[in-house]
Amino acid sequence: MTVTAPTVEATAPAADVTAPATEGTAPAVAVVAPLVRPEGAESAPAVSPEEAGVQVDGTVPALDDIFAESTAALAGLQSYRYATTFSFTSKEGGDAESGSIEVRGAVASSERQSMTWKDLESGDEFGIIRVGARAWLREAEEWTEVPTMVADAMSQGILVYAPAVGWGTFAEELQATSTYVGLETVNGTPARHYTSTYLGWSSSQRDEVTDAEGDVWIAEEGYPVRYRFAAKTTSEDGSRGTMLWTMELSDVNGQVSIDAPE
Repeated sequence: MTVTAPTVEATAPAADVTAPATEGTAPAVAVVAPLVRPEGAESAPAVSPEEAGVQVDGTVPALDDIFAESTAALAGLQSYRYATTFSFTSKEGGDAESGSIEVRGAVASSERQSMTWKDLESGDEFGIIRVGARAWLREAEEWTEVPTMVADAMSQGILVYAPAVGWGTFAEELQATSTYVGLETVNGTPARHYTSTYLGWSSSQRDEVTDAEGDVWIAEEGYPVRYRFAAKTTSEDGSRGTMLWTMELSDVNGQVSIDAPE
């Protein structure tokens, strides 16, 4: 498996655009209830907090809505920053291959967003800024204004690592394999911690996931604030490998500004 960045030639100078911080707060989201499994019964189905004798404050939605509703809660945020890493190793015979990328982004509003992709092994990277109907691309330390269709094409392959897209591809499916751990504070946010053995989180990859474990932290307001998935994989040619995918969400509904460079 290889991880590469597409290239686009820069043709025009960039303009200055600053995305002011967005005021206000996110719409109310019902406080979610954790999954609980009876002690010593790992294969038992999850039960409600009330059945397990766990005290939970706030509105308790149906258990099968906990992860499904987190997608809507994430979409309802007015601003945030995120950092995602994805790494893999693969080995067949004596040949080994590895790769690692980092995607960092910021959302100041639905029309003001930025994203940076970086190959952590080679150091190659590019950045994209979208402000309304305008877009800028950074390659080799230079920013160039480009048509939005170019920015969209560049973004398409890496948006799966952005929480707004990546989380939505597997959030609902996590429910059946998740177990509640406890209430913790993540990036300054109270969050409910779950573990999961869901195999389909990496369905976007070509390799088959044969063994997986993950941790998910859902903020009390309902959105994912952190997740981490690790897996063993097998490819069609018989090579075996590993994958690791992490995401951190921060500065939720805070001061997030996006500036196009001079």
